[in-house]
Amino acid sequence: MTEATQPCPTCGTPKPVGSRCPQCTTVTDLNITALLQREGAVIEGLPAPLPLNITAALLVPSGSYDIGTTRTRIGREPSNEIVLKDDTFCSRNHAFISYEDGEFWLEDLGSTNGTLLNGHPVTKRLVLTSGDKIRVGHTELIFEVKRTACS
Repeated sequence: MTEATQPCPTCGTPKPVGSRCPQCTTVTDLNITALLQREGAVIEGLPAPLPLNITAALLVPSGSYDIGTTRTRIGREPSNEIVLKDDTFCSRNHAFISYEDGEFWLEDLGSTNGTLLNGHPVTKRLVLTSGDKIRVGHTELIFEVKRTACS
């Protein structure tokens, strides 16, 4: 028994009736936001991806949190990029790491218990360097950044 086919309205390739064409797709089938972010486009309201030659992470004893975009919020709230849900001394929206003009920056978001950078309170935006220790609530995070040469 042969499956019924019909030509794709876009490219004319035969396709099973009621299915998408395997040769092409329409804009409604694409995740435009993910595609644009992968290509490095800045979408209003969404953070841009980090440059391809930079990788960054926050290390904790149980693993690590990758930083893949130019804006990363840390806190207990599930909407944060880095969620520390079990740390009751961490505020809902505690701290913010941003990447601007080739530098990573840390700032406290008015948290109840404050943010520490290498043991010192963060009272204004500060530049981060690889190996810095960030304390958010009772959680100590070690900032790590790697830069590779562009090929």
